[in-house]
Amino acid sequence: MWVVLSLVSAFLLGFYDIFKKQTVVGNAIIPVLFYSTMVSSLIFLPLVLLSHYKPYIFTGDFMQKLFIEPLTMRQHLLIIGKTALILCSWMFSYSAMKHLPITVVGPVNQLRPAISVVLLFLIFQEKLTVLQWIGVFLAIVSFYLMNRSGKLEGIHFKSNKWVYMLLGSAILVALSGVYDKFLLSKESISPATIQAWYTIYDFLMMAVLFFAVWYPRRARQPFEWRWGIVAMAVFVTVADVIYLTGLKQEAAVVVIIPLILYGVRLLVSFAYGVIGFKEQNIRSKLLPLLMVLAALVCLCV
Repeated sequence: MWVVLSLVSAFLLGFYDIFKKQTVVGNAIIPVLFYSTMVSSLIFLPLVLLSHYKPYIFTGDFMQKLFIEPLTMRQHLLIIGKTALILCSWMFSYSAMKHLPITVVGPVNQLRPAISVVLLFLIFQEKLTVLQWIGVFLAIVSFYLMNRSGKLEGIHFKSNKWVYMLLGSAILVALSGVYDKFLLSKESISPATIQAWYTIYDFLMMAVLFFAVWYPRRARQPFEWRWGIVAMAVFVTVADVIYLTGLKQEAAVVVIIPLILYGVRLLVSFAYGVIGFKEQNIRSKLLPLLMVLAALVCLCV
């Protein structure tokens, strides 16, 4: 079941990447994130209030999964730490997405599962089968091949600051994956509770950046409202809840989940990059994409 949940989450994140690309091109990044996190927090705020004032309505299997549990101050601080990690990652990722083709951003993001594998294998000591290790290897090789194809578009990874921002984002997201596993297994916090408070703290942090950093400079960094901001918030919120639900299952191999997420996410965003954004040099990127598919097969068997 955790494999299915991971695949659904990855599919939704692929569309999230598409909307993200549409909203940040020619647009100020901080207000895009501000309004996106506002929408996400408004989705969960009613659940937080109802869980506190009318907990008796959360009966039945489905409603119990939406119940927002009371947390200790320590647990709130832990979720704030997760929020800070993701927010920094978003700032790097959105800046890079604004300046790089989506068919290049996706492959660079393949470093995220590779880094996650190293961190989670060392920290949680989860074991992989031989076939699964082959899947990991194929994912890493596909990343290398996609890097080479980026040179055809004049993107030299060693000297491109936007690529380095993506790498920074990849490291922070990998750390966040470890953080999620800790919150779910060691702290026993439910997926809905983590996501609810994360979105609220995310909005509060973005509000500080919005009013302290962007608003005084709004004339030099113009912002245009786009409805993709709402779609982006909805897709990422639903995807995150599904992802955390899959991650909480004891049968889930947490090393594999990031690989499934970013593999499918890459395919969805890549396909739209070809069809919707009309990006170039597609032929040189087909072999690495086939390797990603092979990696997913190995990981899901």
